[in-house]
Amino acid sequence: MTDRDRAQAGNNLPLMTTRIVGRGETIEHIRRDVIEARLVSIVGPGGIGKTTVALAVAEQVLASFEDGVRLVDFAPLKEPSLVPHAIAAATGLVVHSATIMAALCRFLRDRHTLLVLDNCEHMLDAIAPCVTRILEEAPGVHVLTTGRAPLRAAGEQVHRLTGLAVPSNTSVLTASDALSFPAIELFVERATDRLESFTLSDTDAPAVAEICRSLDGIALAIELAAMRVDVFGVRGLQKQLGDSFHLLGERRAGLERHRTLAATLAWSYGLLPAHEAALLRAVSVFPGAFRLHDASAIANLAPDDVATILAELAAQSLLSADGDARDGMYRLLETTRAYCLEKLVASGHDQPVRLRHAEYLCEIMQGAALELARRPAREWGAAYGRYVDDLRVALSWAGADPARGSLLVRLTTAGTVFWNHFSLTGESCAHLERAIMALPETGAVGTAVEMSLQAALAGAFLYTRGIVPEARAAMGRALEIALQLSDTEYHLRCLRMIGTYELFSGDNQAGMRTLEAFVSMATAADPSALAEGETHLGCAEVFTGRLESARQRLERLYAQGLQDLNDSNSLRFSYNNSINVMIVLSHAQWLTGYPEAAAKSAARVVEYGLKANHELSLSIGLAWVCLVFVWAGRDEECSLYGAMLDDLVERHGIVTWRPIATFCRGVLASRREDTLCEGIADLERTVAECRAMGHMARLPYYMAVLAEALTRQGRLAEAEAMILEALAMAREQKDYCNLPELLRIQASVLAAQGQLEEQEAALLEAMSLAEKFGAASWRLRAANDLARLWQSQARTREATRMLQAVFDTFTEGFGTPDLATARALLDALK
Repeated sequence: MTDRDRAQAGNNLPLMTTRIVGRGETIEHIRRDVIEARLVSIVGPGGIGKTTVALAVAEQVLASFEDGVRLVDFAPLKEPSLVPHAIAAATGLVVHSATIMAALCRFLRDRHTLLVLDNCEHMLDAIAPCVTRILEEAPGVHVLTTGRAPLRAAGEQVHRLTGLAVPSNTSVLTASDALSFPAIELFVERATDRLESFTLSDTDAPAVAEICRSLDGIALAIELAAMRVDVFGVRGLQKQLGDSFHLLGERRAGLERHRTLAATLAWSYGLLPAHEAALLRAVSVFPGAFRLHDASAIANLAPDDVATILAELAAQSLLSADGDARDGMYRLLETTRAYCLEKLVASGHDQPVRLRHAEYLCEIMQGAALELARRPAREWGAAYGRYVDDLRVALSWAGADPARGSLLVRLTTAGTVFWNHFSLTGESCAHLERAIMALPETGAVGTAVEMSLQAALAGAFLYTRGIVPEARAAMGRALEIALQLSDTEYHLRCLRMIGTYELFSGDNQAGMRTLEAFVSMATAADPSALAEGETHLGCAEVFTGRLESARQRLERLYAQGLQDLNDSNSLRFSYNNSINVMIVLSHAQWLTGYPEAAAKSAARVVEYGLKANHELSLSIGLAWVCLVFVWAGRDEECSLYGAMLDDLVERHGIVTWRPIATFCRGVLASRREDTLCEGIADLERTVAECRAMGHMARLPYYMAVLAEALTRQGRLAEAEAMILEALAMAREQKDYCNLPELLRIQASVLAAQGQLEEQEAALLEAMSLAEKFGAASWRLRAANDLARLWQSQARTREATRMLQAVFDTFTEGFGTPDLATARALLDALK
């Protein structure tokens, strides 16, 4: 793939369908600046052609940016807090985290790309700091903005776009001379588009020049005027515009450009037949692009009638069209849209139109939700992504009046599938909470609507805030309603969610009970959900030290076969359960003494996860398999898959897995003397992140690994405090699967303190508990340490007998570090 091919693949620029008149030198000048400078802004009044110039520049520099060019249109955006979300969406970043700016900057950090930020004027205070931070943290990113004012950010190069050139003396002008001026050239091109027989004569040249001069060279105003030449002719057109401007005041010299455009829009709009004006007003409620069927629904007109009117409005430059009348996309320029919205309000029809827009959007989203199960995810996203801005607009309107509470709830309920699919989880929290607050007034408390909203809110909290009490409260309320309604599906969903929450919050016994209830209910009421429950029950068994039972359970589930990746039910419970089966199995295999089988299962997780094309499922797979490779001493795989997890965490903001990505970096770095300090810093960060988000699962183990690293650095007091806290936490949480390893690490701290008797006691206890729980691999590690201790005390025969007995329990994995160490020790002892 060439650089240009790669850049083309990495851009979302619209297709330029018209020739750009009179801006060649300007475009070339800005093109050079965009390549050399980090921040370039094109400023000027509405309709002057800022977007056209910016898109032309972007098209020309595509091959210069290895990671492409991304366009962000801020015109539809009304909420400043959504600025980074809009940039993230345009770049392809899917973020579930509330800390979206950090995720966005990490995502862009190593990319060489151009961001084109269009229509910034109403969001300058939010866009400027966002751009500043991106430029500081992502050195390969360049930014091109358009707006009526500059960002006023450091290093900004500003290009002020003026009107197209017009002759200063229009009284004596030939057609040939007139066409050398860009404004007149544009007028003639558009007039010819409208009336094929139109040619500029020497007689009409002065009048056309005067028209363009009176319009201040504003491209949009010139186009609007030229499109009426078929009705009025050149002389009539000049008189029409003169009369319109006269209404604004006698002093043309003092008339500002935005008033010129407003007057031209008013004149052009005033010439429309009533049915065309009504449709133009109606479609102004769309914040972005729309299709024929969208306009038909909003205007409450037959599609054939709407197609005819839209084609005529596009021909008059009152809206832009891309494609044919049936399948094409339409869009109003922001200046035209703002004017038409004012006219919509003045007409008194704005409330009925907005109500039709909101009702139509509910239908679209409900239909889209049904399609999602049958249509490839990318195709579905391409078809429905443009409705996200419509959803924001409709929610804002519905939420402005308490009397529209029912509609607000319906929009929010239907919108959950959009927020989930497009990973706008942080944005969804506020909408979900507001809808839930509106439920009492709508009579929907305790209904299936509240149940679905509470379940969605619980998931959103988990993604954006971690294992927090608010998430648990929402789950509990959803479950309460599911029980009242005898809704089996949501009952199971809530039990699975609550059981997982309990496990990851460190309440392993409660999690075990909840998941046992899931399995019991699924067995009786919905066997199709049984595998999901058994998988998570196997996870609870691993955490609580029922390792042999977990391994047998997961081996049986794995033997039943993996899910079909095209099966729409594969994501019924948010993640692909086949991945869940394999990750829990890999842990159970390693812990019970099958390290080679565990590594193979872990590798299959990654292979299957990539094929599944579901990055949330892949993220949970990587979060688990990285630990398998840490334990197996396979640093290369751990580094590779840890980096993949880190990338997913950055791109998706999956806060739950961030500590594990940090832990992988830390544990690998802490194994080397030259990077021990960096490793300890990452391990300390892991512990802090887990505490902050309430992620208690395996936290005692992470703390123990940190204690071991602190011991190697000679920070024994800190190591002792850390391992004692970890042991207490593990016993409180009944985290028995890792308890033997914690005791082994405590023994290493005691050894460094010279407490050899206490070291021996800790190792013996570690071996005893490992045997009790079936944790053969932890038992081997403790046996290796104990053999070394006894060897140093000349207890060779005792050490040999003990270590040989443990070694003989293994049937595979003899090339792994722990077994290789044991064999070397046995050889030395003999």
